[in-house]
Amino acid sequence: MTGDAMAQLIPALRRAGLQVASGSEKDLVIVLPDRRSRYVDLKLHNRRLGRSNIVHSADRPTMYAAVSATSAVVSAAKDGEFDLVTFDPPRVIVAAQAFIQPGASQRNVLGRPGWGTQAVLRILATTALPLRQVELAEMVGISPQAVSQVLKRAGDRVVRDGSGWTAREGVLRTWVEEYRGPGGMSTYWYGLDDPAEQSRLALALLDELDLTGIIGGDLAADRYSPWQLPGSVRLYLPELIDFTSVGFSPAQPAEATMTVVVPLDPTIVHVATTQARPYVGRHLLADPAITMWDLLNTSGTPTAHEAAHHLNTAISARSLDA
Repeated sequence: MTGDAMAQLIPALRRAGLQVASGSEKDLVIVLPDRRSRYVDLKLHNRRLGRSNIVHSADRPTMYAAVSATSAVVSAAKDGEFDLVTFDPPRVIVAAQAFIQPGASQRNVLGRPGWGTQAVLRILATTALPLRQVELAEMVGISPQAVSQVLKRAGDRVVRDGSGWTAREGVLRTWVEEYRGPGGMSTYWYGLDDPAEQSRLALALLDELDLTGIIGGDLAADRYSPWQLPGSVRLYLPELIDFTSVGFSPAQPAEATMTVVVPLDPTIVHVATTQARPYVGRHLLADPAITMWDLLNTSGTPTAHEAAHHLNTAISARSLDA
C-alpha cells in the first residue's frame, strides 16, 4: 500500500482540516488547526490493522494509514499511542483527537467553499472580460451545471450582462481570505543561485522528464506586475521530483529558496493550462489570484505584501503584463 494509499491519505487529512506541509511515503509534517507542526513517521498497510502490526517509534509519533483497523487499535489511537487514518470506514485520529469518525458528517469540515467554487470566483475576480458559463466550466474543469450552481450561490458577488459574468469589486479580497491553500505535498530546496537561475535549472530538469511546471509566488508576480526583486521560487508540479541532480539541497521550510508543491487543489494546474500564460517554453504561470495568495501566505520576501498590493492594482486596472 504505497502510491494508492498516499493518494487517499492526503485528501483524508485535508478533509479533517489538517494540512500536509511536506513529507514522503516514510514521514510527514502535518500542520494542526492551531498551526502547530507535528512530525510523524508514516506506516502504510494494505489490510486491516491489528495490534500485532503496531511498532512504536522512540524518536517521534507514528501515523498508521490502513484500509481499516481493529477496535483495540482505534482505542489505542484515541489514547494517544499513535496517529491513525482509515479509509473504510473513514477515520482520522491525530494527537489523540478524532477529527473524522465513522458516521459523523464530513460536510463543510473546513467551513469553506470547495475547489471548483473558489476557482470560479477567482477567475471572475481577475478576468479582463466577461465570461460565459461554458467558458468558466472549461477553465475550471467542472460541468456548466456546476458553474450555474456556483453563480447562484455567489449572489450579488457576481453580475451578468449580455456578454457573460463578472465579479463585483472586493470579491478578490474575499477570495484570498477564504481560500484554504493548495493542500497536497510540499518539498523544500536550497540553491545558491538567484531565483531566476534556480527556476531555469529546475525547469530544465522538468523538460528532461517531460513534465510541465506551474510557476507561482515571487516569479509569477514579477511577470504579471514587476515591482520587487524575486526572493524565492514557488513551483507547482504533478508529482514530487528530486532536484539534487541540478544542484539543489533538501532544506527546512524556513531556509528554503525553492518550494515545490504537488497541490491537492486540481484547479491550480487546470486553470493555468487553460489560460496558457507562458513563463518559458512549456512551463506556465499560475493564475493571478493564486499568485497573490502565494505572495501573502508563502513568500519570505520582505516586500511581498507590497508586491501583492501592486499585483492587485494591476488586476483591478486590467493591466497585467502577462
